[in-house]
Amino acid sequence: MFDPHIIVLAINGHRASLPATLKLTAALRGLLMHQCPIQPPPEWFSGHRADGRPSADPHLALVPLPFVGSPHADGRIMGLGLVVPRDPQPEEVGRCLEPILRDSNTGLPRDDLRLFDGGSFELGIELDRRERPPWNLQHETWTRPSRTWASVTPVVLNRHFDGEGKWERAAESVKDACPHIGLPRPSEVLLHPVSLVEGVPHSREFPQLTRKRDGGRQMHAHAVILFKEPVAGPVLLGAGRFRGYGLCRPMGEDQRARRSTNANESASRI
Repeated sequence: MFDPHIIVLAINGHRASLPATLKLTAALRGLLMHQCPIQPPPEWFSGHRADGRPSADPHLALVPLPFVGSPHADGRIMGLGLVVPRDPQPEEVGRCLEPILRDSNTGLPRDDLRLFDGGSFELGIELDRRERPPWNLQHETWTRPSRTWASVTPVVLNRHFDGEGKWERAAESVKDACPHIGLPRPSEVLLHPVSLVEGVPHSREFPQLTRKRDGGRQMHAHAVILFKEPVAGPVLLGAGRFRGYGLCRPMGEDQRARRSTNANESASRI
C-alpha cells in the first residue's frame, strides 16, 4: 500500500534513541499539518476524512530511520522517513510536501525546520539530498525485496491476548492482518521481546500505544515475519504503523553492505 521511495529527512544535532519514536513522529506530524499549503490537508496526508473521522484508506506514515543492523549500532535515530501511500498522484504529493521541505526561492532543502517537545528534545530536520547518504538513510535499505523481515520498532497487536498460547494466537493475528494491508499472508510470524536486528532496544523500552476509545494500553512485541516469496517494502505492520511502530527491515544484507554501514555510520555518529 506504500510507495517504495521513502522521503528521507536527516536529523541535525542531538539524536534521540528509538524509544522516542512516538514523540518524534508526533512532533513531525504537527509540523506537517501546520505547514501543509492545502488546508485542511487532504485525507491521504492527514489520515482524517473531511468530517474529522479517521480515514479507512492508507495515508502518510512517519517512521524513524535509526542506526541499526551492524555490530556497532546503537539504535539512535539518524533521520525520519515520510512514507507516502500509492494512491495520490505525484503532482498532489508535490503540492503538499514541496513547499514544506524546499525553499520556494532557491529550490534547496529548507534548513529552518525544527522539531521540539517541551524539554524532551529540540532538533533540526532537513531533506537529505546527499549523493551517498549513510546506509540507514537509503530507502533501499528498508524496501529491497526479502523473504525475511524483522521489526525495528515493535509491532502493536490489534487486540489483547490472555491465557495459555497467547503469543501463538497473537502471531496468527499478525498473519491474518498482512493481507488487509496489501501483503501476502506470511508462512510464519515469530514474536519476541528482542529484535533480530542489531542495535534495536528491547520491546519493553518502547512506550505502549493507548487506544483512543478507552485509554487502554495495547500489547506490542518485536517480530520476525517469514514470507514464501520475496516481498518488497516498506513493510509497516500493526496498529501503530502510521506513527512509526511496526517498522520492519529486510534481513540478509551482504557483507559489502554491512561494511558500508560500519564505515559510513560510525563516522556519521561523531
